[in-house]
Amino acid sequence: MSEIVIQPEELKKIINKNNLKIFDCRFNLLKKELGYESYLKSHIQNAHYVNLEKELSSVVTKHSGRHPLPDINDFSNFLNNQGINNSSRIVIYDEENNSMSARLWWMLKLVGIKNCSVLDGGFKAWNSLDLPVSSSIPIPSLSEKNKYSYNEESLVSTDNLMQLINDESHLLIDARENIRFLGKKEPIDKKGGHIPGAINMPFKNNLDENGKFKKKSDLLEMFQNLNQTNVAQIINMCGSGVTACHNYLAMEYCGFGISKLYVGSWSAWISHDENEIARE
Repeated sequence: MSEIVIQPEELKKIINKNNLKIFDCRFNLLKKELGYESYLKSHIQNAHYVNLEKELSSVVTKHSGRHPLPDINDFSNFLNNQGINNSSRIVIYDEENNSMSARLWWMLKLVGIKNCSVLDGGFKAWNSLDLPVSSSIPIPSLSEKNKYSYNEESLVSTDNLMQLINDESHLLIDARENIRFLGKKEPIDKKGGHIPGAINMPFKNNLDENGKFKKKSDLLEMFQNLNQTNVAQIINMCGSGVTACHNYLAMEYCGFGISKLYVGSWSAWISHDENEIARE
């Protein structure tokens, strides 16, 4: 299995390998076409573009949250159309901090694909080293016919969380920035605040001043300090199940352990008027 995080220099060494699949996940939640427009101008050689809301999400419903998982048949078709198979080596990147690419990495893991990495520092780090870029759109490989399924044991639903709200056997970690967690500012969702009992761990805390992942030892210490009561079950969440994947990835990367993920996250939680909200 490949390392979870790959450096630009390492990707450069394998960029011409036949089994390598590179995916560009640049996406701006407020300017939704910006990622693809940037991709068309310049991207890593042989990279295919992946849209968060077209390939990595499904249609939003009343209680789904803003980025529900796609139907497994749709996601399977995406993987097969990209020619992904057991021999594929996958590298994923976004603009700089892996907030979007972590979602695809997590979804691949959710269906049992393990030979995948995120590019440390993303396209920004790649460009800083003057490594090969292109404006040409690559042709997908021959389609595969593999069957996939989501590992439901890794997922937490809103109904699950409603039952766990006063259960001390779990620790709910919210990856949103602190100002949103506290309910002081909410630029995206209809209500501000957080789920009672949740603790805040903004995903950007996983990164150093250059936008790259901190040392594994530093990440491990940080997560261990969050879990002072040694709770066995960790549940990651955020606004819509995207940046929560960043904390999930960082936890596995540093050896803290494998957690679960509440895909609906805050946007699904607040869709139920009866659900409690905490502020400050």
